[in-house]
Amino acid sequence: MITLYHYYLCSSSRYIRLILEEHKISYQTQLENYWKPQKDFLQLNPAGHLPVLINEEKFPVIGANACVEYIRDLQLRPNLFLDDYREKAEINRLVHWFDVIFKKEVFDPIIYEKVFSRIVDDITPNSDNIRAALNNLDFHIQYLNHLLSNKKYLIKDEVTCIDFLAGANFSVLDYLGLLNLNSYENIREWYFKIKSRPSFKTLLKDQIVGVNPDENYKNIDV
Repeated sequence: MITLYHYYLCSSSRYIRLILEEHKISYQTQLENYWKPQKDFLQLNPAGHLPVLINEEKFPVIGANACVEYIRDLQLRPNLFLDDYREKAEINRLVHWFDVIFKKEVFDPIIYEKVFSRIVDDITPNSDNIRAALNNLDFHIQYLNHLLSNKKYLIKDEVTCIDFLAGANFSVLDYLGLLNLNSYENIREWYFKIKSRPSFKTLLKDQIVGVNPDENYKNIDV
């Protein structure tokens, strides 16, 4: 059976969990605190980042993009990855958007200040950094809301892998109670469509010691 090394609030890990669930691939999870990786994990991935997928041949597939390519090559249904070069280019553009821009401007500052500053470094969160990240988040939400103005999902009217990457990132903010989509109808409807899919149930069960989910986290009604 496949083993996925992950952490609950790692959006890349959540992304791969969703893709595995969508394809109904049996797997087991191994929790890894990536700020203090275990020796055995570093032997698999000396860089220490997540996710890492160990396939049936015990081969480590390291990083979300490599995991996605591995799953894509299995040629399972549904096909979330698309073949048209224009659609693939748009998916890759948005992957870069989330992996680089969103991560730098929103995700990393919020995760550090809201979680790791207290749990790992034992310091008081910096409210200015949180405020700046939330201001950046509003810009990203506006942009994604615009992308959804003439289609049901981020690329087309059918769900694709990029919707799960975006949903994984939003789900962490949702867990922390920092996702307010009330002013943006398009992205609010899109997120709850993703959140209400059967594949999302495993994420909604997550419970992190010392970091309880927001009271609305398990809500799947718009």
